[in-house]
Amino acid sequence: MASAPNLPKKTPFGRSWRFKRYLVYVCISFLSVLIPFIRVGDGQIFLISFEHRQIHLLGKIYGAQEMYLLPFLVIFLFIFIFFITSMLGRVWCGWGCPQTIFRTILRDLIETKLLGLHAKITNKQRPTPPTALNKLKKILALVLFAPVPIASMAVLLFYFVPPLEFFAHIANPQDHALLLGIWAALSAIVFLDITWVQERFCIYLCPYARVQSVLFDKHTLNPIYDTRRGGVIYNEAGVKIPLLPQRRDPKNECVSCNHCVHVCPTHIDIRKGMQLECINCLECVDACTTTMGKIGKKSLVNWSSSQAQATQSPVKFWRAKTLGYVGVLLIVVGVVVVGSLKKAPMILDITHGGQLYALHGEFVDNSYLFLFQNTSNRPHAYTFNVDDPNISILRPTGTLNVDPQGKLKVVVILRMPLQKAKEAYLTHEVTQAKKGILPITIKAYSMDDPNIVLEQKTIFIVPHF
Repeated sequence: MASAPNLPKKTPFGRSWRFKRYLVYVCISFLSVLIPFIRVGDGQIFLISFEHRQIHLLGKIYGAQEMYLLPFLVIFLFIFIFFITSMLGRVWCGWGCPQTIFRTILRDLIETKLLGLHAKITNKQRPTPPTALNKLKKILALVLFAPVPIASMAVLLFYFVPPLEFFAHIANPQDHALLLGIWAALSAIVFLDITWVQERFCIYLCPYARVQSVLFDKHTLNPIYDTRRGGVIYNEAGVKIPLLPQRRDPKNECVSCNHCVHVCPTHIDIRKGMQLECINCLECVDACTTTMGKIGKKSLVNWSSSQAQATQSPVKFWRAKTLGYVGVLLIVVGVVVVGSLKKAPMILDITHGGQLYALHGEFVDNSYLFLFQNTSNRPHAYTFNVDDPNISILRPTGTLNVDPQGKLKVVVILRMPLQKAKEAYLTHEVTQAKKGILPITIKAYSMDDPNIVLEQKTIFIVPHF
């Protein structure tokens, strides 16, 4: 008896795209939970605190008046999305989007593996028989899944409320009803989205799906069906050809098993070509790899580009578009790094008083409102002086103590002898002096840290002589 040919074995799960996706899901989830708990220097790696009006970035703390880096972070985010999409397609949707991760937890882990509602993970398009037992399992699946959105929304809020503060707040719910309300609302929205809206969100609601088409080119990676080997399944009008490909031509390799269709979470047929609903999960690639492997052939669906598929050449990742994106990203990162290195430990805003000046005997006084902001995590004692030796500080008379990340408003009165003011008015070379405006410089500094020094320009107004 002739021995059977040595056909390739089934692709090991550890080498499948599904296993690799699961690993990415675990890494993303772990990092998402871990990052809010990591402190670097004075602050967290990343935090946007509306309560404290602060942004933490890589350990540095920026107050409300230091938001100059925020536009660059937004620019970086958008350019990075453009870069990844033009190179790897809609990879975020299938490999990193919380929507996809949560649907995988509910459908693949809870419903399929734990409760057996689906015979296999690959049976994503086959409806579950509406038996009483299955309905009970559906309810149990919802109960088991409920803690997932609750915990994940708590993690999301960690990026706006530090974890230790968050736990302290929920321990006193009567004093933090707004936080608890936001947490409950977000958890409910995510729960309904994952259990009821499901992949319809990816198909109809997700704005990223609409943007991706303008970012793709012929070198962008996508799951692509090889029509030259497998045969055409749909005609140019997008209508499925009734006659099976191998019936039309024995050389066509597609066996019409439809496994690539059954496994698709967004219910499309990848053999129809690139479609808006495709999320690059590569389930169809795994399905075809398994089927074709059983007959000793390579998969008809591959993660490739249209150009690489047409020319049978390697995918061209680095091209003018992607290199341009990298260049812009490096510029933005450079600006952010330089800006973070030049972070001021103290901010001083000076506002001249509403009254131009006040005469008191042989003196002319100007009033100001100084706003000191301590941007460091240490308390500091500040003082200041004026570059004009003829101007003295009438008030305040002592040092100004400001708490870490604190602010202090101080009414300041500067005084100049009237005779000196007249001399300055008549002899000052600056043109503005003829209007009674004398430019001065305030030098503010910390009494306990010689590295904290700040100079601010303002004016001193004198009468017309």
